[in-house]
Amino acid sequence: MAISAKYDVVVVGGGHAGIEAAHAAWKLGVKTALLTMSIDAIGRMSCNPAVGGVAKGQIVRDIDALGGLMGKLTDRAGIQFRMLNKSKGPAVWGPRAQCDMDYYSKCAREALEKCSGLELLEGELSVFTPSISEIDLQLLDGRKISTKTLIITSGTFLASKMYTGLLQSIGGRVGEPSADELSKTLAALKIPLRRLKTGTPSRIDPDSVDFSECEVQHGDIDPWPFSDSTKVPLRNDAVCWITRTTLKTHEILRSGFKDSPMFSGIIKGKGPRYCPSIEDKINRFGDKDGHQLFLEPETASIGRIYINGFSSSLPAEIQLEAIHSIPGLSRAKVCQIGYAVEYDSVDATSLFPTLESKQVSGLYFAGQVCGTSGYEEAAGQGLMAGINAALKVKGESPFILGRSESYIGVMLDDLVNTLLDEPYRMFTSRAEYRLFLRSDNAEKRLKDKAYAIGMLSKDEFAVYESKAVEIAKIRERMRSESGTPEQINEIIDGLGQASVNERTRWVSVLRRPGIEPEKFFKIAFPESTLSRRDKLFILSEEMYAGFFERQEKEIREQRKVEKVRLDENMDYMAIQALSIESRQKLAAARPLSLGQAARVPGIRPVDITVLMHWLENH
Repeated sequence: MAISAKYDVVVVGGGHAGIEAAHAAWKLGVKTALLTMSIDAIGRMSCNPAVGGVAKGQIVRDIDALGGLMGKLTDRAGIQFRMLNKSKGPAVWGPRAQCDMDYYSKCAREALEKCSGLELLEGELSVFTPSISEIDLQLLDGRKISTKTLIITSGTFLASKMYTGLLQSIGGRVGEPSADELSKTLAALKIPLRRLKTGTPSRIDPDSVDFSECEVQHGDIDPWPFSDSTKVPLRNDAVCWITRTTLKTHEILRSGFKDSPMFSGIIKGKGPRYCPSIEDKINRFGDKDGHQLFLEPETASIGRIYINGFSSSLPAEIQLEAIHSIPGLSRAKVCQIGYAVEYDSVDATSLFPTLESKQVSGLYFAGQVCGTSGYEEAAGQGLMAGINAALKVKGESPFILGRSESYIGVMLDDLVNTLLDEPYRMFTSRAEYRLFLRSDNAEKRLKDKAYAIGMLSKDEFAVYESKAVEIAKIRERMRSESGTPEQINEIIDGLGQASVNERTRWVSVLRRPGIEPEKFFKIAFPESTLSRRDKLFILSEEMYAGFFERQEKEIREQRKVEKVRLDENMDYMAIQALSIESRQKLAAARPLSLGQAARVPGIRPVDITVLMHWLENH
């Protein structure tokens, strides 16, 4: 059969990684197609329909600053918004939203359908054959297409199996098949694969829950949008609830351990350490008398309740009995029982920081297939893979973010340099420069980079520049102007601080602990039109100023080595001044920058010094 169509970029998979990859490649002006088993499943939220959280919310803010979609989609489909970690400093605040899963999927599909020229194809990839200049794809139905670059965002669908107790079925999600042929093709191409595991809890009928036995959890009174482009009010009327497991629950769960596919060794892949199944929690933390659970609606109509924290692959009857032992759930009716999924993933150390395969030129991977967990991590990878595939087609330099520039940069650096044996999840503790990677300064960090590669239009960037000018003027005025004792005492009222009796520069007032940005600006600069996030940004910049000064030198040094690009085909074995061990490690890793070379396991500072001297002389 003849090739039916030719593309510059083909994205396989319509999940959160696929959405961002296809949108980014299309935005950069290359001919793009998204291939998915079902167009209706685009953006489907397989697990909890929530976006963001601590560190994850920062990733979504990074995506938005870079011109991606997830923040905009979440603002449209969100039904409850909360800023997490507000008892701590702004550096670790994490925006989170519970979404209507059906509406999120609808919004995602509509967003892609509005991209004129972006083709949405329905079908399943069977095999693909790479050559020097293109990759030929054959679908299961016999259709053939070709592309210059291919991005695989297959999620948990590669050779996937689902488990509930000792019962097994084929598939990566209830009612959806496994991509077995694609997994075989990757293995035949010598793409290193590994087995991982994820899981999901039971869903229950809200009409069968006694919410009077649960703690109510409302959204924030004044919610924060994810995207700076969101100008309409957010929907924020959904309610969540909190309950806990009991000692009786734990006793019931233990009785099912003998029929657990995880404990019996039937499942070989490791699950996420920081989002474990309920049986794993009981097994590891047997001394605890209860574990907190969140009852969260999957849609605005509250058609089903998601039991967040109760992921399980135990037999259905054990899960049901255990659920009935939880306060508020004694009469709960289960709509869908929990299950585990075991699937093939790619060893991400076989990828460049661009997410391009080291084995096959033009082949990219993004999302859970790279060994991560979470919608946000997947979307961030998809965005970067889409950008880099498009730049490769256009013959332009790759786009790589450093660890001091974004959480996405931290994640990709971790993935490609560290061999992980369990799904990766982002935390603020993974970022050594987290004071610089806040949710409030994503625009400052990334907008100019996004504009430089074409991810932002002239008009979009002009809006940012205008705002940046206003912020700079306000900060300059804060250093030159002062407030009266009456004004300052009104600002610090209720903070337990001694009142002042003389004029004080505004910058000194803002640097006091506990200052509320809105209250400060209302009194100090009532004429300001800055948004609430802009005001938080100014507060954060002043609050952490002393820390910035100490870390900026280190960051400058890091960026210096990050900017030294290395040829992916560099012959390290020819650098005799390096030890044979170091040459072998670098040859295997094929780093794209001196900074990445420094993070290859086993590479010493002296090796980097030798490499720098060699580069200077050659």
